[in-house]
Amino acid sequence: MEKQVLEIYQAIQKLIGLHRQLLEVVRAERETLIAAETRAIEEITSLKQGLIGEIRAAESSRIAATQQLAQLWRKEPSELTLSNLIIVVQGRDLKLAEQFRTSLNAITILIDRITEQNDANRALVERSLEHVHEMKKNILGETVPNSQTYGPQGQKSPGMQGARLISKEI
Repeated sequence: MEKQVLEIYQAIQKLIGLHRQLLEVVRAERETLIAAETRAIEEITSLKQGLIGEIRAAESSRIAATQQLAQLWRKEPSELTLSNLIIVVQGRDLKLAEQFRTSLNAITILIDRITEQNDANRALVERSLEHVHEMKKNILGETVPNSQTYGPQGQKSPGMQGARLISKEI
């Protein structure tokens, strides 16, 4: 088997490991968001960004090996998807093809779970921001809309403008 095929397999194994770590980080991220621990959120965000950088590097090495293999096999790199690679490798090395198949399933499941968890985290942050925005409006006295009632002179009153005097003792 060509060394590029093995390099692709090693890169995929590295990607699987990194994606497992990323899944754990996004799960931990949810817990820190719920606890509203700003220091922990900063640390998790930094860790997440570092893992994403490592994933990009591993993916770049996989792409480079795939391009080398495409030149060797005289195919377009876009034709050498993991599914197509499994089919080609299956004719030469059944065990390696099965390892690729298992890796494809694992990476697909991990990516789906990470995406779902990120979506849930994003929804949590968006709901939290809505609550913070409402709290801000409460603090600034903007929660009461302009009143549509009439004053003693028959004119529409301008609405509540913060605190007002209810009665006055003489």
